[in-house]
Amino acid sequence: MSEVSADFEAYVIASGPRLKRLAWLLCGDPEQAEDLLQSAYARVLPRWHAVSEYDAPDAYMRKVMVSLRTSWWRRHRNREWITDQVIESSASGGALSASDLDTVSEREALMQALRVLPVRQRTAVVLRHWCDLSEAEVAGLMGCSLGAVKSNTSRGLDRLRRELEIPMDLAPTEVAER
Repeated sequence: MSEVSADFEAYVIASGPRLKRLAWLLCGDPEQAEDLLQSAYARVLPRWHAVSEYDAPDAYMRKVMVSLRTSWWRRHRNREWITDQVIESSASGGALSASDLDTVSEREALMQALRVLPVRQRTAVVLRHWCDLSEAEVAGLMGCSLGAVKSNTSRGLDRLRRELEIPMDLAPTEVAER
C-alpha cells in the first residue's frame, strides 16, 4: 500500500462519521448520503496529495459534497419520486423507552421539515447551524454571495419554524429549550 493511499485511508476512517452526518443532512436520505460521501471521497482521492497539505481538508470535502449535491439536484429536480415511509427499528433490537421515542420522533420531525426545504435553503441552514460555519464560509462553499446565504438561511429557518409549528416570536434560545 502506498503512503498516499494509507494516509487517505486513515483520513476516510477518521472523517467518515462526521462527514456522513453532513451528507445525511444535505440529502435527507441515508442511501443518498452514503452515495454522496463515497462520490466526494472518489473526487478527492486523485488530489489527496495536495488536499492533505491543506490546513482543513474537511473544508475541501464539504465544498466537494455541496457541489456534488447541487449538481445531483439540478440533474434530478424534475423527476417524480415515489417512496414509502419505513419505520426503522432501534439499533439494539429491543424496545424503545419513552425518552428514546421522543428523541426519535423529534429527530424524524426535524428531518421531515428539512426535506421540505429547497436544496439551497437546506444547504445554507445545515452549513450555518449544524456545521457552525460563518456566513462567509457558507458563501464560499455554496458559490454564492453573502446576501444569498443570509436570505436562504433566514427563509429556511422561517420555513422550519412553520413546519415544526414553533411560534415565530420565540427567541432562538427559547426554541432550543423546547
